[in-house]
Amino acid sequence: MSNNNSPAAGVALPAEPAAGNETPAPAELRGRVVLALAISQFGLAVPAVSMTLVSWPYTIGILEPADKAFFLSLLTGLFAVVGIIVSPIAGVLSDRCTSRLGMRRPFLLAGGALGVVAMAIMGIASSITVLILGALLYAVAAGVYTGGNAPLVPDQVPEQHRGRIMGLIQVMLVLAGLIASILLPRYLGQQFAVFAIPGVFFGLTALTAVLMIQDRRLTRDEVEGKLSLLGVFAQFKVSPRSIPDYSWAWIGKAITTLGTVLTTVYGFYYLTDHLRVSPAELPEVLALTGVVGLATAVCGAALGSWISDRFRIRKKMVLYTSVIIFAGSATAAFAPNIEIYLVALVIMGLGTGAYFPVDGAVMIDVLPGEGRETGKFMGLMTLADQVPRSLGPFLAAGILALASLVPGLGYPAVFLSGGVVAVIGGLLIRRVKGSL
Repeated sequence: MSNNNSPAAGVALPAEPAAGNETPAPAELRGRVVLALAISQFGLAVPAVSMTLVSWPYTIGILEPADKAFFLSLLTGLFAVVGIIVSPIAGVLSDRCTSRLGMRRPFLLAGGALGVVAMAIMGIASSITVLILGALLYAVAAGVYTGGNAPLVPDQVPEQHRGRIMGLIQVMLVLAGLIASILLPRYLGQQFAVFAIPGVFFGLTALTAVLMIQDRRLTRDEVEGKLSLLGVFAQFKVSPRSIPDYSWAWIGKAITTLGTVLTTVYGFYYLTDHLRVSPAELPEVLALTGVVGLATAVCGAALGSWISDRFRIRKKMVLYTSVIIFAGSATAAFAPNIEIYLVALVIMGLGTGAYFPVDGAVMIDVLPGEGRETGKFMGLMTLADQVPRSLGPFLAAGILALASLVPGLGYPAVFLSGGVVAVIGGLLIRRVKGSL
């Protein structure tokens, strides 16, 4: 694998490890690792997707019906801001963790336990303030968990299999969406259940992943000195010019992710307010959209990741899939009914299903640090996902407010804007040299 991102003066790297302590590259892909990665990602995705698609829109609609779009944007944005702060810090700490459990497993365990508590708080929230506080606590839990979960692919998966493993991870995200769309609408009217069910599932899968993963253990001799609070933040003093491939890949991912946020943030309200789906029909329609999303995203992830690995065209696939996302968002923007909206979901599902695993493999291809800072740079990679998820809802609210000055243009304008932004991000992949 080629990588022109050699460490430079602008990057705060730890001291060279002692001979024999270099981070070992995985030689082969083991079935136990694949299963553990799938379970870990599935457990993390179920509550995240459930909250986004069902639990938050439903609960906010009950607590603040007059300002539901504003509060959904506020909660979603604040949630992502916390993730921006916590995830990379947890990644740095996991790179230096000398626990007897290993480098990554303590973060999975702590994040899973805290996540269960946070979901329970949201389940009993009787005001928007308590709901937001519970969501922010869950953002901390998810960030801690990600600090241990994100480095597992580069830690334990050989390069030639990473596209397909990232595809599997994307499939887990889609399966989580299916659960959210089919199971949780059956519990509308039971606030505690729509949070407690995914919360308990997260805790159980986190424990299962901890028991299955064979984690590397660091000795204290392998860690250079103690890391102070200021030292943690100093680890993120990175010069983008010194790691151009990673920087361009990061920017492109962030912009394309912003586009996908714009195409999904108001999906619930698009159905109820724009396409006029009645409360009686809503559970069935949500289930149907979930099945469509599942089928198309699974197909997109499997086909896209296989093509990118088989023909070694990861960068081209990133561009192609961003164009597919635009086609789907444009179709959704002008959908006159549920049938055409479902066609749009098919197109967007294929595009996003293929984009994220392939782009994730590109990001891993160009990780700086020569394997010694995997947690750090995977943590920074999550910012390319979390930053647009924090800014996207506010941008969506602004687009919605301006476009709503023209009757019927509000939600369609948000969808269309998302597609345009996704293509802009996809075009930047051409600046990356160190990947296929």
